[in-house]
Amino acid sequence: MTCENINFIFGVPYKISLNSLSKKKIFNRSFKLIWVLKGNITFESSNYYSDAKEISNLKEEELQIINSYSPFKLINQSKDAKFLVFDFKTKYLRDFKLDFEEKIFYLNNSNSLDNLKYLLASLAKDYFQLDYQLHENSKPTLDEVLTLLHNKYCIHNQRKDDFYQQKQNSIVMKVVEKIEKDYNRNLTLNSIADEFHYNSSYLSEKFKSLMEINFKNYLDRLRLEETLYELYYTDKNINQIALETGCNNIKSFYRVFNKYFNLSPIQVRKKYPKLKKDSLVEEFGEIDFFIIYFKHVIRAYEKKELQRKEKFKKEIKIELGHSKKTINPVWQKLINAGTAQSIMDSNLRKQIRDLQEGIGFEYLRFEGIFNDDLEIIKGDNLDNIHYNWKLVDNIFDFVLENNLKPFVSLSFMPKALASKDKTIFYYQANFSPPKNINHWLDLIDAFIIHLINRYGIDEIKKWYFQVWTELPHRGFHWAASLEEYFDFYAATAVKIKNISSDIKVGPASDSFLENKIQTKKFLKYAADNNLPLDFYNINLYHNAIPAIEEEINLRDFYKERTLENIKFKFQEKDYSFKKAEKIKSMLKEFYPETELISTRWNLSWNPKEYIHDTAFMANYIVDNALKLQHKLDGLGYLNLSDLISEWPINELPFFGGRGLVNTEGIKKSAYYAYLILSKLGSKIIDQGDNYIVTVEGEDIQIIIYNYAYLSKSYQNADYSLINEHERYQVFEKKDPLDFELKLLNLSGKYKMNRYFLNRDSGSAFDEWLKMGAPPELSKHEIKYLKYKSYPDLKVKYLNLSGEFEINTVLEAHSLEFIVLKKQFSV
Repeated sequence: MTCENINFIFGVPYKISLNSLSKKKIFNRSFKLIWVLKGNITFESSNYYSDAKEISNLKEEELQIINSYSPFKLINQSKDAKFLVFDFKTKYLRDFKLDFEEKIFYLNNSNSLDNLKYLLASLAKDYFQLDYQLHENSKPTLDEVLTLLHNKYCIHNQRKDDFYQQKQNSIVMKVVEKIEKDYNRNLTLNSIADEFHYNSSYLSEKFKSLMEINFKNYLDRLRLEETLYELYYTDKNINQIALETGCNNIKSFYRVFNKYFNLSPIQVRKKYPKLKKDSLVEEFGEIDFFIIYFKHVIRAYEKKELQRKEKFKKEIKIELGHSKKTINPVWQKLINAGTAQSIMDSNLRKQIRDLQEGIGFEYLRFEGIFNDDLEIIKGDNLDNIHYNWKLVDNIFDFVLENNLKPFVSLSFMPKALASKDKTIFYYQANFSPPKNINHWLDLIDAFIIHLINRYGIDEIKKWYFQVWTELPHRGFHWAASLEEYFDFYAATAVKIKNISSDIKVGPASDSFLENKIQTKKFLKYAADNNLPLDFYNINLYHNAIPAIEEEINLRDFYKERTLENIKFKFQEKDYSFKKAEKIKSMLKEFYPETELISTRWNLSWNPKEYIHDTAFMANYIVDNALKLQHKLDGLGYLNLSDLISEWPINELPFFGGRGLVNTEGIKKSAYYAYLILSKLGSKIIDQGDNYIVTVEGEDIQIIIYNYAYLSKSYQNADYSLINEHERYQVFEKKDPLDFELKLLNLSGKYKMNRYFLNRDSGSAFDEWLKMGAPPELSKHEIKYLKYKSYPDLKVKYLNLSGEFEINTVLEAHSLEFIVLKKQFSV
């Protein structure tokens, strides 16, 4: 397979050609952009992350990229096909302000590519001009194209395919790079062969075989390309240009021009417009078609952009006495504490009290109530068993004392009852089925009756009892088959309902691991067997483990080193909403009155995901929570604290833990998002993509935010741009949000509290960076960060006479919360 050579004849570092994809499989050292203007084409290229081939079908107006060092060939094109191929000079990319080495790009035509098309049309329109201004006019646009590709369409920053490694490190590519770097010096094949310790004849043969051009001609052509830039776009004299481009012999300089143009350098300079026109006509035929096409794309985009860039303006008429949509604060329904045993921890208890004082959750969800660390089962053998509820009572007493109700996961399996020696998590919980289902049911019976006797049936009826944690997949969480879990649920749920039909019972959560949905199977089984189902559970995480082919050793899976080796991918921005909507539809088919609860929800279940600590989380939480409020009956954030025991706790203050607060009790941006959500009114006046306006009595609450999601490269498991300290290079580029909101029918005196939540205000992680990112914190430093992490606040008193207007400009990851509190006179 040979390397494609592009002749950049107009003195600029890009070339546009028509229908020029090779029908023979080749590769290029730079990426190529393809834009189908008419008809359709089919081409083959290497998969962007492996050496497997991929077939692409492009229709009219669609774009695609063929990545560098990716073998490709044209397979087919319609008779009327007109497609442009944009090629870019490798040397220009290497010297560009952004790093393009090893980058992989991908264009999704199902999403809007209007901005890219606009820039390409602008670049092409300049390319067709017949004056001496091409370089000056096109360079800013070319740089914009490259910046946009780098920032928005890069899906991987590191290549792993064998072909890339093999070709990029080959001796011929090293020679090519040497020529590009030192073309203006006295280069010879012999001198390069000596430098790389190769035989010159062997190197010459290898070079011509791969590049399809000999060394001398390649060097001449590269110098010519550099010369054309100087010739067309500067007023330097011919001798000066020849010397600067490495042609020490003026005769050889003229010889090259005569070979390629049959003209002298001076004639080429003078006849540039005509030479260019002839070249364009030869390449494109009737060029008016293309110029008209480009102008149409440019005008359409500029019109659309003008409308978009107008300030976001919203006028809302306030009618306090009229009925409005009721807010459904699913985000305050429940919060995850981790294991039951972790609630014994005094530090966690302090954090729970603090959380309740600020936010006020309704339920506290915890797992592992039957773990052996709570010492429930006593006795020498199964025939001589009794139960000890002392630690269990301590946990439930604490929960109730803090105005919380328990959401209990009936897990895991006590060792005395377990059928297998199968353990998971850092605390090694047994997740096998019981040896004898009757012994398990005896435990359930004793547990529920003890709770009723201690707290009363009226109290217990308010609680949720979830049978196990997660539906089984590949052995995770349940060391048996899915069908065995169904039977386990049936027996447990019936046992609980036999004690009292008013006690709420529901199944383990569907986590959709490896994109498998098990919900429908369970719901059909439950309906077919007329099983009780008061609530159904799902886990919503945007991260996903890549498909694992080999068997998994779960005993080792939850060790610290495991996380370091997993490269998580991430789902699309609205994944949580779409998944909840889909499951809600399934539930309606089988159990239309049953509650749907997301028992565990976060961007990622990874307890060491660096993004969890950033200001991004505030917008992620607010946007998803507001959109999910009418799809779910409960949204359980994972977790309330970084103090969890599933995995080893990292020593850094901000190690990417899942909590609203870190291990030292410092509140993160995520906490303040919850605090703000908890202060919304009970009625929704208006809600849109970037805002919500609510009312409580005569008080108004407004949230405005600018939500920027993960970049495509980070969604595709590229971790090269994130570390302990640098965590903001993995988000999509988002323009500032210029927002104007006008509320009508507001009169009287109001006190306005305006809170600012962004990287500079309300982000403990960013404050930690500012103070020098110490790996350990003293008591004084903890106290300092607790104080500095609070959002900025501005207070103002207003006399309103009919309307209230708010103007703001929000950068990405920024949020504002405005409270208008009616003031009354004595």
